[in-house]
Amino acid sequence: MQLIKDLGLLRFCLLGLAVVDTLARPEPGSYPIHHGWEVIPTLVAPAAMPILLMVILFDALMSKIRSSDAETEQGRLKYRRIMLTELAVVALSLVLWLPYFMAIGK
Repeated sequence: MQLIKDLGLLRFCLLGLAVVDTLARPEPGSYPIHHGWEVIPTLVAPAAMPILLMVILFDALMSKIRSSDAETEQGRLKYRRIMLTELAVVALSLVLWLPYFMAIGK
């Protein structure tokens, strides 16, 4: 619960959106569907994932900078924990999305 409080609302929503986007990923080799709710996993999710990853990585960089500027050890630990959480979400998303993006090149 403390981690959620430390993350704050915007970071928590950003990471939650990345997790939801990862869960909505299409199967590798699937074709895009241009109508109905299938647009979300086949067109929106693949387009949004690189953008989300870049924003999360930028925020992780900013958390690293904030941790180095923190006055107290508690502040350093807070931003280090935030950075590690963001990097874990990025790593998980990359591992799960990699087969889909590799199939595009074939």
